[in-house]
Amino acid sequence: MTRRSSSSEHALGALHLLIILNILVHLFRNDLKSQLSLTNTYRIFDGNIQSMLLSMFYHLEPTHLMMNMLALYRFGNELFVNSSSRKWRSFAVVFLSYIACGMFAFKGLEMLSKYHEYQWRRKLNDARYASRCTHWLCDSINQVWGIDVTSYFTDAWSDLTTLFPFADIVSSIYHFQLIRRIGASGVIYGWMGMRLFTSCFSKYHSRLSSWDYFFFVGTLAHDLSNSPLTLEDLRMSDFLDGDGIDHAAHFFGAVGGILVGFSIFLWDMMSSFQWGGWRGRGNRLGERWEYERQHLDQDQQIADQQRRERSRLLNHGRSLNSNRSRTRERTML
Repeated sequence: MTRRSSSSEHALGALHLLIILNILVHLFRNDLKSQLSLTNTYRIFDGNIQSMLLSMFYHLEPTHLMMNMLALYRFGNELFVNSSSRKWRSFAVVFLSYIACGMFAFKGLEMLSKYHEYQWRRKLNDARYASRCTHWLCDSINQVWGIDVTSYFTDAWSDLTTLFPFADIVSSIYHFQLIRRIGASGVIYGWMGMRLFTSCFSKYHSRLSSWDYFFFVGTLAHDLSNSPLTLEDLRMSDFLDGDGIDHAAHFFGAVGGILVGFSIFLWDMMSSFQWGGWRGRGNRLGERWEYERQHLDQDQQIADQQRRERSRLLNHGRSLNSNRSRTRERTML
């Protein structure tokens, strides 16, 4: 059995630390209400860095915590602990990738919320433009006052007639900004996105099976289809009758994970680059393979030495027997 490298121990330690932090936040969320209260978690309306960090480690139910930690441990081992690159096995890379994937998930939600507001403003502007007064009397009034006076009245009437039919959408826009975002699911999906990227492009990671690809891609497609990407998807009834899962955070976390994986992969490749070519000017073997070949276990070394000694003694005995046989043959002659 081969010895685990020190850098792998660092990555495993970072993974264990993240799991312990998630468990501690869940256990003490009721005892430290002033710091770990649900009201301190992130929401788009008034979120900040502190609330983002709390939401990355916050879980309401033990089942949700257990499932997320199992997924975190699996992806963490495949991405960092079992990687053949020393860069990926760094303690800082493991910890920072966790934070980065969570940030991408929340920032993606903020961008989606701004896109909702942009769509609503565009709908209002289109309605205002369509309701502008083009009568000659309106033009005369505007010329007398020197400004577009009639547009104030037509815009107000247009906003009023547009607001009532779409009141459900307007309330859903603000509700989407006021939802408390909890759980490390965005980070889990971020590491899932990193795993997809490394499986396709990184030579320092193992390849996913066909079933894993099918499950990952199907899960992301399901989250994308259930994300409120347009105003038509923003219905208060969907929020009230939904499954309570933040599908948009899952999707943006996965997209952010792909970007984080690409950044680490690019950094790893550039750190191996020298002027005139890549280091070694050949195919680079995995560092773990090199480490294991150079640092065999002491028991294995002793066993190899004993086997060589037995082979030497056996060959020496055979040569002695052969010499004795030739001596007897000469004596008989």
